[in-house]
Amino acid sequence: MDISALPEATIACLAAASEIYVGAKVLEISPISGGYSRLTFKYSIRTKNGDEDIVLQYVPLGATGIVRIDRMVENDILVYLSENEGVNSPKLIASDVKGNFFDNAAFIYKAEPGRPFVDVCRDTQDNKLGALNRIVARSAASVHGQDIKKLPNSMHAPTNWEDYLTSQIELFKKTESESSKSRPFLRYMAKWLDENRPPAAPLSLVHGDFQVSNMLSLNSEKDALLVDWELAHIGDPREDLGWLTMVCNTIPPDILAADPKGFYDEYRAFSGLSKEIINPETSAYFLIISSIRTHRGMMKSSDALAKDSKQAQSVLAAYYLSITSYQHTMWMNAVKIVEEMKRSR
Repeated sequence: MDISALPEATIACLAAASEIYVGAKVLEISPISGGYSRLTFKYSIRTKNGDEDIVLQYVPLGATGIVRIDRMVENDILVYLSENEGVNSPKLIASDVKGNFFDNAAFIYKAEPGRPFVDVCRDTQDNKLGALNRIVARSAASVHGQDIKKLPNSMHAPTNWEDYLTSQIELFKKTESESSKSRPFLRYMAKWLDENRPPAAPLSLVHGDFQVSNMLSLNSEKDALLVDWELAHIGDPREDLGWLTMVCNTIPPDILAADPKGFYDEYRAFSGLSKEIINPETSAYFLIISSIRTHRGMMKSSDALAKDSKQAQSVLAAYYLSITSYQHTMWMNAVKIVEEMKRSR
């Protein structure tokens, strides 16, 4: 779909969701950066009830990414979050998963006045970042505190924690078996993960891409709104903490390093989970677990590029290679953390 057709499709989708949008006019459009394999725009529109701002997230037809996204599941969790309290997330106004108005999936939200949380972090002095990581801790705990029995049926819940963790470890073996080359490092990681399983945690809703770049600052920077739920699933809550750890170690500012004790104390206080379950050691373990899906996607893409003599020498091929190599380094750092903490006990 041509971008010029998006405003008309947006109004049609809104009108189908609520009669107050029938005859609405688009006053202004501005692009918003970010988003995974999709385009995001802020619209100022005029309705029967007055002017309002909305946000459109549109997935272009044919858009691909390194991780497969089930847009129906994404729609279901967005509806759930909009209808239930407990997690600060965008309010979904309308959606078009089947392409009735757009040529592919699209989601329309109420625009929030918040400032990107990552910008707030970057503008905050290092000695004051600890106060911000408490907000992040509470946001994570609110996600993981949702009753999984009330989540949409499309979000298939694992039978139990042990089997779920086993399935995640098996992804390392599966990634190698599907690769065009032998990758003994993945076999090593699978063996290490199996031998160093952490204490079990209650299965929970997992955001899947939990990081400050996916948050908006609210209430005079005293709260945060969590966006981009396309990788949400039911799993181990520490997947989000592990992914957050990896992102903080990779992209400054590292708000965890500002006050790790304060972060974990705050998370445990709001989640009710024990120190045995929630700590830097288990976060390091799940840093590895949480990144296998992206690693798996990049390995598949790298293998596909390698089969094309021209693409094999492309910038994209070099990018995938550098990212996978960097992830290997992060995994080994996590292994070191876990093993050192075990020896210190």
